[in-house]
Amino acid sequence: MKMLKYSGERRSMPMREQALLLWYHLRLLNWWLFLLMVLGFFVAGLLVWFQVQRGSAEFMYNAGVLSRFMLEPGIGLFAGLLASVLIVGDPLLSVVMATSRGLYSVVLWRLLLSCSGLLLCSMVFLGWTLALGVDYARQQGPLWFLLGWLAPFCLMSMLGLLGSLLTRNATLGLLLAVLPLVASLFLYEKLSSIEALHPFFITYTFSGGQDAPDWWINRLTLLALAAGCALCNWWLLRREERLLNEKQ
Repeated sequence: MKMLKYSGERRSMPMREQALLLWYHLRLLNWWLFLLMVLGFFVAGLLVWFQVQRGSAEFMYNAGVLSRFMLEPGIGLFAGLLASVLIVGDPLLSVVMATSRGLYSVVLWRLLLSCSGLLLCSMVFLGWTLALGVDYARQQGPLWFLLGWLAPFCLMSMLGLLGSLLTRNATLGLLLAVLPLVASLFLYEKLSSIEALHPFFITYTFSGGQDAPDWWINRLTLLALAAGCALCNWWLLRREERLLNEKQ
């Protein structure tokens, strides 16, 4: 008798089902956030172009300030916005937990979807501003731009997800995530004299530390904090009963 063997191969999902699944994820992530993100970078790009066309040193300086704002606080804000709605409020949360892919893979997939959109907008904006002759820093280069983008994105996205998991509310989670960003923006002038705090400023590039020798320490510290928040998120995502109690 010939024995049947299980090949272990998964049936590929039809294109229509893939499109419907993608649309569901976009709806859950609030597609208007993606639209707001695109419009934000588009308007900022127009303003930078307008400043550059004026030609004077003052307007070129303003163009650089606006560009650094979008590269750091702007990206951080959008990352926090998108991450705060990754899982909290999902009406099919119990179904997601019961699937073969599991909760972690769904969260990673949605985070990758958000990251891809934000990365695309950032790269287009960065290429546009560099083509216009905007200088971000004296030591700018591929690694500088990578860390300049990656640090605020990772930290703010992990803070947004952590805040939403702790409060089980996307809006409150975003508010908790934005507090360190706002504090970094408005308290920098008062606290910048304390060198021990430099590694913890989320807006260090925008606030004036783009050429400081400890800029690299700041970026690596923010990435380490993001890794710590990621571990907290992993622990909270393991407590599935707590997430399900949100819906009761």
